[in-house]
Amino acid sequence: MEIPVKIMKKPNELNARDAFITILRSLTDIEYEKSESPDEVNRSTRDVDFVLFPSSDENDKIAVEHTSVQSFDGQIEYVNRWRKIVCSVNAGCKERIPPDRYYFLAAPPASVDSLEKESSRELFVSDLVSWVVDTAPTLLMVDSYVRTEYEGHKITLMCSGDHAKLNGNVWPMPEEPEDQKALQSQRLGQAVEHGLLKLTKYKKEQGFKTALLLEDVAGTLRGSTLSGYEGLEEVDYIVVFVSNEDRMIIGNVWKEGSVWYSSVPVNRRFLFPREPQHKSATRVFVE
Repeated sequence: MEIPVKIMKKPNELNARDAFITILRSLTDIEYEKSESPDEVNRSTRDVDFVLFPSSDENDKIAVEHTSVQSFDGQIEYVNRWRKIVCSVNAGCKERIPPDRYYFLAAPPASVDSLEKESSRELFVSDLVSWVVDTAPTLLMVDSYVRTEYEGHKITLMCSGDHAKLNGNVWPMPEEPEDQKALQSQRLGQAVEHGLLKLTKYKKEQGFKTALLLEDVAGTLRGSTLSGYEGLEEVDYIVVFVSNEDRMIIGNVWKEGSVWYSSVPVNRRFLFPREPQHKSATRVFVE
């Protein structure tokens, strides 16, 4: 289903919106066939990113605010760079590591930032492939891990269990700076305050339902963290997305109506297809 949008919207905003529409279809059986972008029209005052209109009941109109949350400056670039490096490592490890387990590889931002030259990255990937192939078979227990040092930086390989869709692969795990919690709390507070100012107007003045979509770069946001912010109890949907290069790959519904989830129920966890959601928002897989 094509949803008309203006080209000014960034791909990650469109993908987050359409991933949320897919989630709504699963949760409510309501189709949202029309979307508008008030923030592109109301330039003089701050406005929400999207309003969604249902195909049937006018009472189900939703005002949507989307924002990305970083824990530190340059985190998006670091996460994307590390994922590309681990993708190359994984390609070199194919059919050379245990096929009944999957692994995560972690490296601090400083180590990834130091790999500016292509030759340095290629050597790094080659060395990591050799290390992972030798080390992975020794990690027999879930959450067991081993570390090595590469040019002064600690690299971690962790065994994460058995999953049919993930086994036999090495996946990226971004690391966080030591003061990550303080940095993220400050940035998250700013994002929440910014979103609530706009969403409240639609809820109180026009009777819209409201949704806050948080694109979590670090992959560390939890319901217990979010529930501590004043005003969020008035928001109808709070969804935390994990993204990769503008594409939403995971969506967790942390708040639905008046219900806060202390941990996301299985039927509120969504895994999205590989194609951009703004081209196809019709498929979703629930783990």
